[in-house]
Amino acid sequence: MINFAALMEYAFESRLYESEVHGIEHWHQVEYNGLLLAKKTGADIDVVRLFAIFHDSKRLDDAYDREHGARGAEFAKLCREEKRFELDDERFDLLYRACEQHTITQNTGDVTIDTCFDADRLDLGRVGIPLDPKKMATEWGAKIAQKSLTSGYSVFHMREWIRSLVL
Repeated sequence: MINFAALMEYAFESRLYESEVHGIEHWHQVEYNGLLLAKKTGADIDVVRLFAIFHDSKRLDDAYDREHGARGAEFAKLCREEKRFELDDERFDLLYRACEQHTITQNTGDVTIDTCFDADRLDLGRVGIPLDPKKMATEWGAKIAQKSLTSGYSVFHMREWIRSLVL
């Protein structure tokens, strides 16, 4: 069993940069979005939850940081080696690839990785970016993004709107 709360606390304390945009609230929203999507996509829930912790954990700043995903993947690898969580090799590979590629790949065709991508993308409203169905990696991510465009909610209130959804 993975102690997600302890792992998130450790990752948060180990971050390189204190961010309002990519900080703990974002990590929690990505986890929520991922769990919401996983109900429909069948994605591996542990991988999705771990992705929420590691995907932005090693950002240098809030600007464009092409390598932050790769650094987050390596941090996940280090945490696994330190026995902070256990995950078999196949599932860890999904986590690693999701972290590494989340900002540089549109989709992979793997339901778990693509669910991770959309879990992150569904929180773009926090920075004023409307959700774009064409940029989602899963059918359900695209459906939520499409519905958001007609919801009448400000992009800055997407978190609240997403939390009101029942899929």
